[in-house]
Amino acid sequence: MPAQYIGTYKTAGDECSSTYEGRHLTLEESYLSHPYAADGFVNKGDPVLVGNNIVGVAFDSASVATQYIAIDTEGIWFLNVLGSVSDGTTDGIAKELAIGDPVYIQKTPGASVYLLSGQSDPSKFRFFGYVLGTVSASLTVPTLVAVKIHNAPMPEEGRLHFGSGYLAGGVTGNMLLEGDSALRRNRLLEACLAPETILLAGEQIHGFNIRVVDNVISTGGEITAGELKVVRDEATDATVTSMTALKLDCDNKNGGIAPYIRGLDIVCEGAPGTTPAKRSAIHFGSSGTAGTLEALFELDAFTNFGGVASDTLTVPSGTIAVNVAGVIHYLQLYST
Repeated sequence: MPAQYIGTYKTAGDECSSTYEGRHLTLEESYLSHPYAADGFVNKGDPVLVGNNIVGVAFDSASVATQYIAIDTEGIWFLNVLGSVSDGTTDGIAKELAIGDPVYIQKTPGASVYLLSGQSDPSKFRFFGYVLGTVSASLTVPTLVAVKIHNAPMPEEGRLHFGSGYLAGGVTGNMLLEGDSALRRNRLLEACLAPETILLAGEQIHGFNIRVVDNVISTGGEITAGELKVVRDEATDATVTSMTALKLDCDNKNGGIAPYIRGLDIVCEGAPGTTPAKRSAIHFGSSGTAGTLEALFELDAFTNFGGVASDTLTVPSGTIAVNVAGVIHYLQLYST
């Protein structure tokens, strides 16, 4: 801990803020993450990152790691900024930044001379402030531009965590429901998106889009873009109407023509490589006590998907149970 911020011999209420009510912080050079320099020490005017959340600009250069350096955590400074944004790749893509666009600082500099850019990948970058001019698109050549530094808090690693921190049932971060049903909120996340202009061919609106990329050599583990889980962990006589991990609804309200209306669209793709041991669009696994009506599919009465029965294959190889309006039917499978 920086010596000037240690509470030894202090009492509650003692002020230790510096210039402009704490806008300027003084720290040992070793606490500063800064652009690469041949001597390894921060230089005057360098953008810096302290820990995971404090950003600023160094007021002075250092010659040893124990030297105290003051930094400005707000203000407007002329700094070098790369015109690039994150796109799921390691280096991002070149893109011009306009006045008011956010700028981020690279968290682990390495040999990087320029740390500021429009790249926002939360695992590698931390919010730094806003550009007050145009930044030319480039991955290597920076633009000298005025930057408004703003030390805004940011979720750890860019992740959102919802919860009260209550430990009911031993689960950290439970989000308690309001006890009064009249006040209870029934949605944790809610959003409504609509195009500002006519949606053109090739354009897309994604209400929810998650991209998880594993670009290192791995020896095991699991990669999952999203997991939804509903858990009933109460007394055995506690009852709810239903448990649904995922509910999909396509509502073509106004009858506009849509070539495809799909409740679920599954694509398995990838470049040639090692053949997967198993590859399937849907994997179903069941455990625990079987239900009274146990089936892979459940259809309302008279549901018709246009299937046509065929009796050209005569050797049965298995069946799939389908719950149709409370009655179990079977899809007969045949081998060729």
